[in-house]
Amino acid sequence: MHIADYRDQEVAQRYFKPFVPYFQNCQSVVEVASGQGYFMGMLRDAKINATGIELDTVLAQRSKEKGLNVINANFFEWLDQSPPGQFDGAFASHIVEHFSPKEVEQLFALLAKAVKPGGIFVVVTPNIANIRRAVGDFWRDPTHVRPYPIPVLGKLFSRTGWEMIEAKEYTDRKPSILRSIQYGIRNMLIGKYWVGDDLYVVGKRKS
Repeated sequence: MHIADYRDQEVAQRYFKPFVPYFQNCQSVVEVASGQGYFMGMLRDAKINATGIELDTVLAQRSKEKGLNVINANFFEWLDQSPPGQFDGAFASHIVEHFSPKEVEQLFALLAKAVKPGGIFVVVTPNIANIRRAVGDFWRDPTHVRPYPIPVLGKLFSRTGWEMIEAKEYTDRKPSILRSIQYGIRNMLIGKYWVGDDLYVVGKRKS
């Protein structure tokens, strides 16, 4: 069992901080696979109401002990049974890569039902264009099914009621100047493979 320590909190604060402003105008946000509730805690600190859906009983209980509104359930089933339009924001971090394209399309469609027109949806996932991810990091996790590059997420968005409004590579901890120079030289010599560890896509619920 993973036991959280203070370093987990520090890393989470650094990692999730750039995504909080996307939800600053939201009244109610749903996070699928909310894990230990780090992002939900940051939303709470920003005075944004949030509901987490977490399948793991231990993680869900740990979040509840922090006073967070987390539901211990399968998020496919919970979203399918929930009333439409009850949220105006949705967040999914490092979860789509654990599912097939058909399942991800189903998830996006269910979230489109749950989020009001004009609502925001942010997806974060590993960036397979990063050579370190491609040759090792991504495939070390046996539960990873496949990577989802930005063009693929864009197509899935367009098929499920979302308009992609932003897409970027992302690294939460910037490399040193020396390391940046090394990456730049490598990219010029053999191609652009030393890029952001992760990527994210922001969508807006179509009317």
